[in-house]
Amino acid sequence: MDNLLLVCSDRRVMRGLQFRALNSTIGVHGRALFGMAARAYRYGFVTNTRHLPYVDFPVVVDMDDPFFTEREVSALRSARQVAALVVTNEAAADRYRELGLTCPIHVIGHGLRPSGPDPVAARKMRERKRPGELTVGYVAAWHLTGTDRGSDDLYNVDHLIDELWPPVVAACPRARLWLVGGVGRALGRKLEHRQDIELVGHVPAEQVPACMAAFDVGIYPRRIAHERSSIKVAQSVGCGVPVVGYRGVPTEMISRLECGLTVDSAGDFTAALVRLLDDGPLRARLSARARAAAAQVDWDVLGDAYARLLDEALPA
Repeated sequence: MDNLLLVCSDRRVMRGLQFRALNSTIGVHGRALFGMAARAYRYGFVTNTRHLPYVDFPVVVDMDDPFFTEREVSALRSARQVAALVVTNEAAADRYRELGLTCPIHVIGHGLRPSGPDPVAARKMRERKRPGELTVGYVAAWHLTGTDRGSDDLYNVDHLIDELWPPVVAACPRARLWLVGGVGRALGRKLEHRQDIELVGHVPAEQVPACMAAFDVGIYPRRIAHERSSIKVAQSVGCGVPVVGYRGVPTEMISRLECGLTVDSAGDFTAALVRLLDDGPLRARLSARARAAAAQVDWDVLGDAYARLLDEALPA
């Protein structure tokens, strides 16, 4: 890294204050940083559309988590220096074209590094499993209930806890749900005495594969229709975990690679999950497909594709 880099503290409260300060003064430091960058660099690589007004050289813009807001689209539409836009799936590319973007749009999916989990962390996770337990895992940044602060449709697990999970446990008493990620206070109180649910809580990003290695089945119970791919689904594929999820862009990978089950209704979700828990050979086949497919999205493979794109968009 060179010295044109703003960094925040690793202390949580201080980092929050610094981030808010940087966010609110982006017009000041954006012009300064990109002005200095223009004297040192011929091209740029941008992941934040708010930087585009300050860029005075050709850039490739990577939007791995687009929201398609008017502000975001307007920044991309009005920027003169966008040589190419990169998204993770065709649905996102189509949506941007429908919204009027005329710049070249390329699709390069989420990458994985198919490597074994940290052995110490994996052992600790296996020790949390009960004898004979069939572990169903759900990984998210946060798990909230409707009464938790900051609750929204993206993080709420009410549908999972109240609708999907009870019939699964009734049909398969050995099943146990692991929630990996932050847990809201209200949800924690609601589930504190539940024996069929394990609140793993937040784990460092590098230890997520160790959690997934303990899963018999992964789930993606979000019903929100959007054009963003899911890195958690991609990680499950990389760890060889078969996934049950609602049909949509986030689960397109498991449908295309045939390494999980996608459904259209809550009833179908429960039935598919019970089927997968009851059928060990089916789980093994889907797991093998996932591991084989992971090689297709290795970062080295995608890195080569990105290198070719950069050579085309930003010639040496």
